[in-house]
Amino acid sequence: MPQLNDKNRQPMRKNGNSSRRRAGEPGRRLLLHLGPGLRQAIEPEDIYFVEALGDDTRVRTRAARAFRDVRPMGEVARLLAAYRFVRTHRNHLVNPAHVREVRRRAGGEDWELRLDPPVNVVLPVSRSALRDLWAAFGEG
Repeated sequence: MPQLNDKNRQPMRKNGNSSRRRAGEPGRRLLLHLGPGLRQAIEPEDIYFVEALGDDTRVRTRAARAFRDVRPMGEVARLLAAYRFVRTHRNHLVNPAHVREVRRRAGGEDWELRLDPPVNVVLPVSRSALRDLWAAFGEG
């Protein structure tokens, strides 16, 4: 009989860890809700950014075509928080692992960020979200 982890009653691995992965651990997959009765499994680290589209959420990976999750961005954002995604604007949430650069916009006061190739998208960063973005990179 396998030894059980007292905290969550899951079988323990030889190293003493639970065999189930928790949210935020590498390799843990999420299900995107693409429509009634249709779910798509995806690795959170493959997501570059998510964007609010009315009541739906656009999920952008390195693939040419974005996914459209039928849930509001707030609901998707709660799932991605465990994976250290950062809200950079009321309509955008980004994966800091895919941020290529953060720079001031033309005019000098506002900020924007550029994501890694092949996405290469430039997204706005609101002033209220700037502190969280810096914190994601270990800056205060």
